[in-house]
Amino acid sequence: MKREVHKIKNMVAVIIAAAILILSVIGYITDTLGSIREFLFPKAIESENSYVEMLDVGQGDSILLYSGGKAALIDTGIKSYADDIADTLENRGISTLDLLIISHNHSDHMGGIVPLTKQFKIKTLLIPDLEKTDERTDKMTTAVENVKAKGGKSVTAEKGMNFTVGDFDITVIGAYYDEKDENDRSIIVKAKIGKWKFLFTGDAQDPAEKRLMADNADIKCDVLKVGHHGSMYGTSEEFLEKCSPSFAMISCGKGNRYSHPHDVVLLRLQAAGVKYFRTDTSGAVRFTATEKEILVGFGK
Repeated sequence: MKREVHKIKNMVAVIIAAAILILSVIGYITDTLGSIREFLFPKAIESENSYVEMLDVGQGDSILLYSGGKAALIDTGIKSYADDIADTLENRGISTLDLLIISHNHSDHMGGIVPLTKQFKIKTLLIPDLEKTDERTDKMTTAVENVKAKGGKSVTAEKGMNFTVGDFDITVIGAYYDEKDENDRSIIVKAKIGKWKFLFTGDAQDPAEKRLMADNADIKCDVLKVGHHGSMYGTSEEFLEKCSPSFAMISCGKGNRYSHPHDVVLLRLQAAGVKYFRTDTSGAVRFTATEKEILVGFGK
């Protein structure tokens, strides 16, 4: 009799253990499928979400930061993409940009600035030192006038400047206007939201990267905007090691004549274990910041 009771107790224990195991497996599968679903089919953007989205603007740059109804834009692509950027902002319910940053005075980064500053209110326009540029400044001058006409202000970027956009804390960590190459004069900014860090490098190459490291700038990040569309002249192994990102985003046009991004940069990213995304193959790439993780999604 005692032996039968003992057997029954053992059977009950086995059944309970099996049930716990099954529930654990189900929970794991559910979480895993949920993560996969979020990756492949990201939720529609909601107003409470905070995200960084690299827009698909061909061989140029334009990056949207959104948080709590506030928005910042880094660069405006070439002029022919201005309408696409405007449509994206309107589709997101954005009529005012709290901050517009122009990393440097090249047409693939500031080409759309005049129509966009004419259509949207810009509270703060952050621009490079126009006295230290080799490029024409007529478009930038017109943009500054447009911004001021709508009650906004224009500011020349200097290292250490800080801006708040929703839950994003945005800091200028580099502005090397004495560099010979316009690309290396790019305004370099870092955005923090919660525990997540994003680094935006404009078209910075080796000289600017080396100066950041020499200055002991805080370049460690979770997501890196690869400099100069993935040019072979930037994103060095040392720079990647210092940044230590989990993700990287590269803005470039399909079949562009510069062969961006270069294989050597992609190999460096792979060797460093960085998962990278390219607008020429993925379209717009969106990084949504949650308390626990960064979700990656794709737009048009």
